[in-house]
Amino acid sequence: MKKTVSIILVEPENPDNIGAVSRAMKNMGLSDLRLVRPPRGWRPKAKKMAMSAWDVAKKATVYPKLSEAIRDASLVIATTRRQGAKRGAFIPFDEAIQKVTALSKKKKAALVFGKESKGLDNPSLKACDWVTTIPTSPEYPSINLAQSVMILAFSLYQKNKSASTPSSVRGLSFVPQEVIQDVLMRWNKALWALSYDEEGGKEVIERILATFHGILKRSSLVESESKMLKGIARRICEHLEKSYSK
Repeated sequence: MKKTVSIILVEPENPDNIGAVSRAMKNMGLSDLRLVRPPRGWRPKAKKMAMSAWDVAKKATVYPKLSEAIRDASLVIATTRRQGAKRGAFIPFDEAIQKVTALSKKKKAALVFGKESKGLDNPSLKACDWVTTIPTSPEYPSINLAQSVMILAFSLYQKNKSASTPSSVRGLSFVPQEVIQDVLMRWNKALWALSYDEEGGKEVIERILATFHGILKRSSLVESESKMLKGIARRICEHLEKSYSK
């Protein structure tokens, strides 16, 4: 689990929290820290707070956008304290921990955290497979960024010590996000070839792809399924090209 679970901080505002997150990760045996657009000059303050966990922060990978930070992840779970229909597909906290624990034995999983002041925005949440909320008192549900990471990291550490891989996921090869994007790109071409734009412009195609994307994210797509879906899209385009050339 040390290298198969990534902690991703999207636009962290306080360098001290980056250091504190590094300490939480090292305490619980995690080492893959990824930062999306961190504040300039974050390293000196983060180093001071990280102390003996500076090696985690020092090796942190910096990305310009979230989509690049999650490209190699087969499961991406976002965290938020605000719920709503537009905030993504929610999953109970315990179930989220179970999914990450099971999948991270073979594939890369990622946990995504937002900025301290506003958390994750809706586009970031939609880029993730699932969204979870840490159970708290309704009187004061807001949790410090580093504490949030510690809670999830500790939960994973505890679960990993005693959990065995469920039979439902044994032997399966879940695909990373970049493969899902490739599937969507091929179906985008197929939808255009099928003239779906004639029924309402490109907005129709975008809406279909968004729905398709949601289904693929939550279904834990495996390699054989992705190949089949790409093959079907390719055959649609090839068949239409032949029809038009006659």
